Amino acid sequence: MQVSEVCKQTGLTKKAIEYYQSKGLISPKVSDNGYREFSDSDVSRLQEIALLRRLDLGTDEVRQVVESSDKQHALVLIKQAKEMQAKAKLARLELMDQLIDGVDVADIQASLNLLEQQCTIGQKLLAIFPGYYGKYLSLHFGQFLNEPLMTDEQKTLFSKIVKFLDDVEPIDVPAELQSFLDDADKQMDEEDIKEVSVNIQSAYADFDAFWENNKDSIAQYLDFKNTSEYQNSAMAQLMDLFRKFGETSGYYDVFIPMMRKLSPSYDAYYRKMLEANAKLMQKMSHAISG
Repeated sequence: MQVSEVCKQTGLTKKAIEYYQSKGLISPKVSDNGYREFSDSDVSRLQEIALLRRLDLGTDEVRQVVESSDKQHALVLIKQAKEMQAKAKLARLELMDQLIDGVDVADIQASLNLLEQQCTIGQKLLAIFPGYYGKYLSLHFGQFLNEPLMTDEQKTLFSKIVKFLDDVEPIDVPAELQSFLDDADKQMDEEDIKEVSVNIQSAYADFDAFWENNKDSIAQYLDFKNTSEYQNSAMAQLMDLFRKFGETSGYYDVFIPMMRKLSPSYDAYYRKMLEANAKLMQKMSHAISG
């Protein structure tokens, strides 16, 4: 198919098609006479690109979607980042209205400073680490990061945490386990993760009550972990990978201590977790000896 026909089918200009080709988003064949020959898949890709551009996605965001094996998931992550950006823009537009109405410049400046301070740690992480990595961090620790960076110590710690996260080598997950991880990620949305987090916090807050209500289930689960069925499962292999990563990457002895200093709420949660784990070990020891 010649470029003129592609333009009719996609609504794109020749210059736009040349641009997407230069960015590697399409790769039409070039005939001996120098004309580009566009396949049906090229046209479908260009139609997809045209739609995404109409939705105001930038070229890099378009690439994230069209090259992703899970396009819906990629779009969700981009939408979350854009929502955060939109809220920040709306707040600044409101301040612009105040400036038009004659509010003192010093007051506007003070409001801007406060707005920037109120950007939560979780929002900052999501902005710095777009995509799945930032989503994982903001969801896993998000409940403890809904606070701004207030002190110089927090700002210094945040910079160190960003450097650690940016430099750390990723977990080398085998392909067969990565598919298991991807399926689990698709099945748990943000509300599911929040619910799990709330349940864990409740267990830590009153462990004795949690134990009385769930001791039989806990014992059954611990028994199951000793079976060959579990030890040969994808979950067991992933947990072993994560454990080794934590031990060798500095996650436990560098990242976690910095997070505890950065977020008082996470530090309180971590203390309760240690107390609950100690109680669990004690109760399990009594149950075995009894």
